Amino acid sequence: MDKKVLIGCPTCLKYEYCIDAYLKAINALEYKDFDILLVDNSKDDTYMNLLREKGINVIKGPRLEDVRDRIVASRNILREKFLEGKYEYLFSLEQDVIPKPDALSRLIAHNKEIVSAYYGSDVILELKDNQTGALKKVKINVPIAYLQDGNGIKRANAHEILKKGLLQIGAVGLGCLLLKREVVEKIPFRHEAEKVAYDDMFFSVDAKKAGFKLHIDGDVVMQHLK
Repeated sequence: MDKKVLIGCPTCLKYEYCIDAYLKAINALEYKDFDILLVDNSKDDTYMNLLREKGINVIKGPRLEDVRDRIVASRNILREKFLEGKYEYLFSLEQDVIPKPDALSRLIAHNKEIVSAYYGSDVILELKDNQTGALKKVKINVPIAYLQDGNGIKRANAHEILKKGLLQIGAVGLGCLLLKREVVEKIPFRHEAEKVAYDDMFFSVDAKKAGFKLHIDGDVVMQHLK
């Protein structure tokens, strides 16, 4: 018997552009035992009503002034709904991260407490040509993942993770993160106002302190529209 999954994330009106791609991808997932729940923290109900028209289960989150406060509040509403239900996994899947049909099945098959797929952001760098000395612009994909570096962490490069299979890492984003129930039970989402980091980083820190290991599968690659 499949293990029940709740797929969801915070959202707002700025993600209207990708809702159809997101919904199409979720409906195409090979793994079928899941529910969807989005938490909308837009200024008004326009986007929430649009999502409902498309058949998506959505509830309203608070529109707090600080964006990080909004995101954390919405994630914790999602967490509460997860814990109220008979779910075994929470799949934190942001609206601009588009999974392939086999993505969820492959992540669940690892049977890990915390496991992410590969997704990254395109960054434009100016590099000097070794022969001419001229500057040229190069686009590279930087994964939303960090490697353990002694007692600290360092941002991973694509070549260190992409197509490397399952790896243990130091920190990871919440864009496509599969969490077992025992993890969600122990770790609420949070951030610290005096620090610039988002809740992703604090979640990774708290998870490791609680004794959980973080993993990423570099062979499961997500499209990141952002």
